[in-house]
Amino acid sequence: MANAFAAHVTRFPAADPSKAEKFDVGASPSGLNIDSRGNVWVTSRLGDGVLGKLHLAALDVHGKFEGLVSAMDYLTMTMSKQQGGTTAAGSVTLLRPDGTQYPGSPFTGSGLPGPWAVAVDGNDNVWISNFAMPNSPIMQLCGVRTETCPPGMKTGDQISPPGGYVGGGLQMLTDIAVDPAGNVWAMNNWQDIGSCIGKPPEAISTRCGGQGVVVFYGMAKPVRAPQIGPAKPL
Repeated sequence: MANAFAAHVTRFPAADPSKAEKFDVGASPSGLNIDSRGNVWVTSRLGDGVLGKLHLAALDVHGKFEGLVSAMDYLTMTMSKQQGGTTAAGSVTLLRPDGTQYPGSPFTGSGLPGPWAVAVDGNDNVWISNFAMPNSPIMQLCGVRTETCPPGMKTGDQISPPGGYVGGGLQMLTDIAVDPAGNVWAMNNWQDIGSCIGKPPEAISTRCGGQGVVVFYGMAKPVRAPQIGPAKPL
């Protein structure tokens, strides 16, 4: 389980949920997914740097003294200004099945301005959605099965172009998924930040919600459905 107001994820053993364990990741983790070898990929919206920790502390202050809406507005505004490949960006943490971090983790890059959700395809490669402005790319990372990656790449390397996959009507993304045909589906959550917070000008007052769902046909290795447990290729 990810914890938006923390810098860790929590694992609850099915046999005894009272024996929960915490594992450190970046600030404000959001999505997570498990690959075929039991490794856990976690998106941290505010990253692993000092700036991310400061934003996390400010997020907590907003939540305690001004309420959840104020806290989420702060998170949204902060993420909208982040830029991939800088200290003001998100990150992706890879945890082994025992909870230790995989070598090279956390992963950052120009295609990770504000990582939100993560999907694993049939090759065990990883697809990350981003919630950021002015455009929100989709990032593809080399997974643990490096034989399925382009030659010379290692786990965590960026397969997608430097700025990620863009265009196609992508807005500020939340969830992402891969289907049995290898299509990549991404959810446009917000369109215009200025129309979502406070009292926006009337001319843009209807431009808050994202414009639907975007699909990239056949970009990923197909997975079996329904997906129960780790991703499995067809």
